[in-house]
Amino acid sequence: MATSKTEDVFKLVKSLSKAEKRAFRAYAQRIQDEGSLLYVRLFDLMDRQKELDEGAIKKQIKDLDGSRYANLKRHLYQQILISLRLLYKERRPNIKIREYIDFAYVLYGRGLYIQALKVLEKAKKMAKKHHTDFSLLTIVEIEKMIHSRHITRASSQPIDDLMGEASQVSRTIVGRIDLSNLRLKLHKFYVEQGHVKNEEELSKIQNYFKQNLPKKLTEAELGMMELVYLYQSYVWYYYILNDFKNCKLYAAKWVDNFKSSEELRSRDVDLFMRGYHYLLTSLYNLKEVDEFKKHLGELEMFRKSQYSKFNANSKIISFLYVHSARLNLHFLQRTYQEGCAQIYRTLRRIKRYENELDEHKVMVLYFKIAWMYLGNQEAANSLKYLKKIIEMTPVALRDDIQAYTRLMYLMAYYDLEHFNDLPKLVKTYTRFFAKKKEKNKLQSCVLNLFQELADAPILDRKAILKKHLAELKVLQSSQFEKRAFLYLEIIPWIEGKLGLGWNR
Repeated sequence: MATSKTEDVFKLVKSLSKAEKRAFRAYAQRIQDEGSLLYVRLFDLMDRQKELDEGAIKKQIKDLDGSRYANLKRHLYQQILISLRLLYKERRPNIKIREYIDFAYVLYGRGLYIQALKVLEKAKKMAKKHHTDFSLLTIVEIEKMIHSRHITRASSQPIDDLMGEASQVSRTIVGRIDLSNLRLKLHKFYVEQGHVKNEEELSKIQNYFKQNLPKKLTEAELGMMELVYLYQSYVWYYYILNDFKNCKLYAAKWVDNFKSSEELRSRDVDLFMRGYHYLLTSLYNLKEVDEFKKHLGELEMFRKSQYSKFNANSKIISFLYVHSARLNLHFLQRTYQEGCAQIYRTLRRIKRYENELDEHKVMVLYFKIAWMYLGNQEAANSLKYLKKIIEMTPVALRDDIQAYTRLMYLMAYYDLEHFNDLPKLVKTYTRFFAKKKEKNKLQSCVLNLFQELADAPILDRKAILKKHLAELKVLQSSQFEKRAFLYLEIIPWIEGKLGLGWNR
């Protein structure tokens, strides 16, 4: 389980809060042998470093050959995890339940099977309360094993109840696995195919969903977690279809399910916030400003009230969802100046979490920032963040963002009146789009616009803009192109160039 890779150990050390570091040192002080002193020393050295410097560490801890040093790192990694498990076992029911199960095995191994059953009963009550069905099935199966091997003086009715309970839990788990599989299949479909782009893809995903949706499922038959998985599956399905009206409906059900159960929220706060994220995404795509503001306010309030209880992962997720939604609200209201004033706070959070954020998430935030600056007529600042995206290692999941980034780059370049350099840039990006396996009609139309503008005399540019504006307005009504226009506000941009006004 434990790792000896220095970078992994260093990241784990740097991820700890002050309270977690104190808890680790208190835990380590229980052991006073030479090995404990060495791994605590290694911990302290890593804790003091801002950037990993393994050479400096080895100079401080002498007489360590390769294998001994690897073992020391492995031991430190494992001891940190053990200390964290001890620290959070009372706060995380799943950890406490597994501890009870471990205790039951230890007691049973010592022949104390009645005591083991008593511990399992405590574990069972907790597992039922917190809907940890996989642990519950393990508990029931251990109980069955003990009753089958020993005379426990249990009457026949509790034994019958135990068998019925095992069957019920197994059916629940099978249903949950089926729904979880469907959710994962839809996510895989989206990663590979993206949103539907034509009638053929529409038919394909409709058949795919129908064939993979577990049969004979009604909402009344499902537990709270199974309902969440079902709603997630529908959200993903309608999200892929660009059907944001139905996507909103099931995202709201997802959120409401969590709202109705404090137990559910405490069990998986990240999944609760994720439900809000898809609800807000749907409202953004539907341009329902009042509803968007209402639910963003709810998410902000929840985040503020619970932030001190969040673990590191929940803090990062809450940052991504809340800051992204705040920017989206400015896009909806076209309050670009106010949006630009908020960018500094978002960049500070990106810096804080730079070691935990993947390039995909940073890319999306940079894209929104670039868009905000362009909307506020700050093309130079927009170019700064568009360059950051282009310079990133290509991220397969967001090939679309890389494409829209280049089109927005052309828009910003045009705003800055870099007309002499525009033809060269257009040729570069034309080669980029030629290598793409597929591009939507909006991308093709905008690329064609700049190909014509690049070589056109100044007096012809207005006519070119008018021609493409008419084409884009027709294209905007297409079921399969609507979402593309949310990524690139090309129509208002052209209208601004024609003096028709961009409501900033």
